[in-house]
Amino acid sequence: MRQTLILLSSLLMILSFATANADNDTKPNWSAYSGAWFQIEYPPGFNARRSLDDSAFFISPDNKVEFYVFSPQWKGEPTDFMLNSKTEKVVAHKEVETPKSKQAPWVTTTRWFTVKAKNGSYWRSWVDTENTGGLNTRKVLGIKYRDQKAYNQYKSRYIRFKNSLIQYAD
Repeated sequence: MRQTLILLSSLLMILSFATANADNDTKPNWSAYSGAWFQIEYPPGFNARRSLDDSAFFISPDNKVEFYVFSPQWKGEPTDFMLNSKTEKVVAHKEVETPKSKQAPWVTTTRWFTVKAKNGSYWRSWVDTENTGGLNTRKVLGIKYRDQKAYNQYKSRYIRFKNSLIQYAD
C-alpha cells in the first residue's frame, strides 16, 4: 500500500509539472500596459509605445503587425489612428446602432473599418465603439498589418489583446 501511495504521489508530481510546462507553452506570459484610464495585455516580444494619454501602439518583433488601443475616461477622438484620406482608402465599413433597452438605457454605436494604404504597403482594421447616451464613453481597438498572411499569423493574439481591455472610471 505504501509503495502504491509513493508511486501515485510521484506520478501526480510528474503530471502537475508537465501540465504547468504545457500551460507555459500555450499561454506565454503577456505584459500588462496601463494607460491613463485603461489596462490591456500585450504579447511577449511586442514593443509598447505610448501615444496619446488615452492610447498606445504595440508592435510585433518582426514588424509585421501593430495593435492599437484608444480608451479615454469618457469620449474623445483617436487622432493618432484616424483615417488619412491622402494615403489610405476605405475598403470596408459597417455601422450598427444598438438602441436603448431596459438592460442598457443608452445608445451604443459600433463602427468597423478596414482601410488599405494607397501604395499597398499595409492594411488597417479597427472597431470603434461609442456610447452616445448615459455613459458617454468610447473605445477603439485596431490592428495594422502588412498583408493577409501577417493578419492570419497574429489574429489569435489580436483577439486576446482586444478581450483583455479593462476600462477604468472615476
